[in-house]
Amino acid sequence: MIHTYILASNLETIETHFGSKASPSVEWEAPLVVSAGDTSLIITQQNPAEFTLSTFGLTPAWAKSKIQLINARAEGDKNPENNPDFKGSKAIFLKPAFQKPLFLQRCIVIADAYIDRQPGIFLRPYLFYLREHRHPLGFAGLYDIWKDPFSLTEHHSFTIITVAANALVRSLPSSRMPVILPYGQESRWLKQTLSLAEILRMLVRHPSKQMNAWPVSNQIDQSGSYSKDMLKPVGPKLWPEEFPSPLKVQSHYGHKKKPDNNTRTLGELANGNVE
Repeated sequence: MIHTYILASNLETIETHFGSKASPSVEWEAPLVVSAGDTSLIITQQNPAEFTLSTFGLTPAWAKSKIQLINARAEGDKNPENNPDFKGSKAIFLKPAFQKPLFLQRCIVIADAYIDRQPGIFLRPYLFYLREHRHPLGFAGLYDIWKDPFSLTEHHSFTIITVAANALVRSLPSSRMPVILPYGQESRWLKQTLSLAEILRMLVRHPSKQMNAWPVSNQIDQSGSYSKDMLKPVGPKLWPEEFPSPLKVQSHYGHKKKPDNNTRTLGELANGNVE
């Protein structure tokens, strides 16, 4: 289950990559760590030109009370063993909470990396990232709008679609991973004309060779203020890597100031090239 991801990119970087803009009414600062119940940026199928603020943890429009569905299994109720070689149909469209969103309310969840945890007594968190592309990246997501029956206020929320893990993630070991949309082609996920077959074909695991991960401090699981120091590796990477990652870490106030020499890539942090 993916219940924490990283978003450290400033707004200008996100706008440049996705081609969407922030509405003047949107007041947002990169949160660094996004967990269930937090509000963050997504790009919706209905309004792809602008970013939307939404809460991580979907509440279906028909729900009687607010809930938090943070992940949506691509296989639905099938593949309970999380077999990576599962060849059956992806049955996400059979789940009542995701039927309408899958056709009409898909979204891109904007992130830089995500956190998964190594099973055991200490639940060591690992940061998973793309090796060859600069951030940000996009997860395949679904959103919905629930209206509180008492206050009549609307609650906008989203979920991240997951698939059986690739070999890298399974070496943690972990059984699930988010659907990472093809870098630079994320907008295809939002096309209004996609058939069900085309939608389901996009729900695949990202290749292991394009990813890596390293352990980070357990402080990343604590509530309160976050520091980019929490993203520094505290142990070796899961898989050896010939070149450092180009994923850049920026202050979450970075969109308010010009870049300076304090900006570093995650690869540089991993190799200790920080002042």
